[in-house]
Amino acid sequence: MEGIELDIELSETIIKDSHERMKRVLLFDSLFELDRKTFKDLNEVRVDLRSFGLFVLLYFFEMKLIREKRIGVIEIAQFLKSISKDTYALSDSQFEDIVKIILAVFRPTGGQRKSYSFNNFELQTEDSIDFHYIKTNDFDIQTNRQFYALDDDGLELVFATKEYFQEFQLSIHQLMLRKLLEKGEFVGALRQINEMRMDVETIYERMNKIEHEIKRNVVSIETQNKFMKVIEDRNFRLNRENEEFEELHQFVYETKQNYYNLADENQEARAFEMLLKVEKALHQVHHQHQQLLNKSLQLKTQVLQSAEEALYYIGVSSFNFDNEVTSKIVSTPYPLESLKGIMAPFLPLGQFNTWSFLTVFSPQSWSETEEGHTSKTFEKVTDEEEQEQYARIIRTYYKEIFQDMMTAFEPESEWTLKEWIEKLQSSNDHRLQQRQFYDFFILCHQKSPVTSQIEVQSEESLHLLAKVMELIHRRTLICKELPDRIQVNERFEIQNMQFSLVKEVAPSEI
Repeated sequence: MEGIELDIELSETIIKDSHERMKRVLLFDSLFELDRKTFKDLNEVRVDLRSFGLFVLLYFFEMKLIREKRIGVIEIAQFLKSISKDTYALSDSQFEDIVKIILAVFRPTGGQRKSYSFNNFELQTEDSIDFHYIKTNDFDIQTNRQFYALDDDGLELVFATKEYFQEFQLSIHQLMLRKLLEKGEFVGALRQINEMRMDVETIYERMNKIEHEIKRNVVSIETQNKFMKVIEDRNFRLNRENEEFEELHQFVYETKQNYYNLADENQEARAFEMLLKVEKALHQVHHQHQQLLNKSLQLKTQVLQSAEEALYYIGVSSFNFDNEVTSKIVSTPYPLESLKGIMAPFLPLGQFNTWSFLTVFSPQSWSETEEGHTSKTFEKVTDEEEQEQYARIIRTYYKEIFQDMMTAFEPESEWTLKEWIEKLQSSNDHRLQQRQFYDFFILCHQKSPVTSQIEVQSEESLHLLAKVMELIHRRTLICKELPDRIQVNERFEIQNMQFSLVKEVAPSEI
C-alpha cells in the first residue's frame, strides 16, 4: 500500500502544471510548422522557412525596441532579402510570398488565434492553448497596406531563444511592465519596477568600470575611438529607454483616469492605492535613469580629456631636453649652420605685422570718437591746407551737379531725383558710379531748406553747399523725401526725392 501511495504522489507531481508546461512546448510548434512547408528558390534549393520565421520575430522585436511601428510585408521582405542575398536566388515577389506564408502561420487568416488542443491529465479534461504571435498595428488607407507588430507570445518566443540580459535588459522589463499594467496586475508591476531599479544600478556599475578603463587605457587615437563608439551606443540606448519611460508615465496617468469610472468604490480605492505606489516607484527609477544620461555625456567629454592628457604625459616622459638636445650639441662638433636646424623647433615663430585686406569688411565709424575710444578706422586729415583743398574740390563738384540738374529741368521749378537719374542713365553718365554723387543729395536733404540768404562766415568756409547757394540766387531749394526707392545700379540705391525752387521774399516786400 505504501508503494501505491508513493506512486500516486509521484504521479501528481509529474502531471502538476501540465497546462503551463505544455504551453512552453507548443510555443515553438509554429516554427516547426514552417519547417514542414516546402518552398524552393529559382535554383530549386529548398528555403529554410523555420529560420526565416525566427528572424522575422527577431526583426519585429528590434523594431519594437527602436519604436518603429510601420512594419509591413514590403519591409520584412527587404529584410529577408538583405540577410539571404548570398544564400538563395529569390525574386522580390517570392520574398513577399515567403513573408505572407510566415505571417499566415503566426497569425492565421482572419486574425484568428493559433490554437492547440490536448488532454490535460491534471484536470482530466480536454484543454486548449491559444497563441498570439503577431498582431495588426496600423493600416494605411492611401496605399492599402497593413502593418504588424509583435504580440505577447511572439515576445515570449523571442525571449526563449536568447538571453537579452546585456544591452536590452532594461528595455525588456519596460515592455513587460506595460503588459502588466494593461492587465491590471499592479503587484507584479511593482516587482517589475524593482527589477528595473536593479538594471539601472547594474548599468551604473558598468559605466563606472568604463570610466576607470578610460583613465587607464586611452593612450592612442584607436583606443579613443573605440571608447567613443561604446559610449555613443550606450547613449543611444539610454535615450530610447528614456522615451519609453515617458510613455510609461503617460500610460499610468491614463490608467488612473480610467478608474474614476468604476462603480465599485472599494475596487477603485485599492486600484488607486496600488497605482500611486507604481507611479512613485516609476518616478524614482526614471530619475536614476536620467542621471545615467548625464553620466554618459560626462564620459564622452572625459574620453577627449584623457586622450589629451595621455598624449601630453607620454610626450613629456619620452623626451628629455638634456639628452636629446643639449648633450648632442655639446658633445658633437656640429657646424654653425646645422645648429640652426637643431634649435629651430624650440624657437618662437617669427611675427610679421602687415595689413590684411579683410580689414575693409570690419565695422567702420565716421565719427571721431566711439564709446569713449578714438576711432582709428580712417586717418584724420590734420593739415588745414589739405582739408581746405579737399573741401574746395567737393564744392566745385556739387556746383556742377546742381548746375546740370537745373539746366536739364529749366524752366521748371519742381522735379524728382528719379527723373534726373533716368536722364543720366540714358547718356551713361559716369557720375552714377561715384559715391560723392549720392552724398550731394543726402546732404541737400539734411540741410533742406537751402537758401541763398545764409551768410557764410569765415569759420564756415568749409560749407560744402556754398557754391550751390550762389546758383539758386534769391531762391530756396526744398528737398522732400518720397516713399519709393531708386535702384540706380548693382552698387547704389537711393531714396527718391522731390526738389523745389521757391522764390524768396525780400524783407522790404513783407
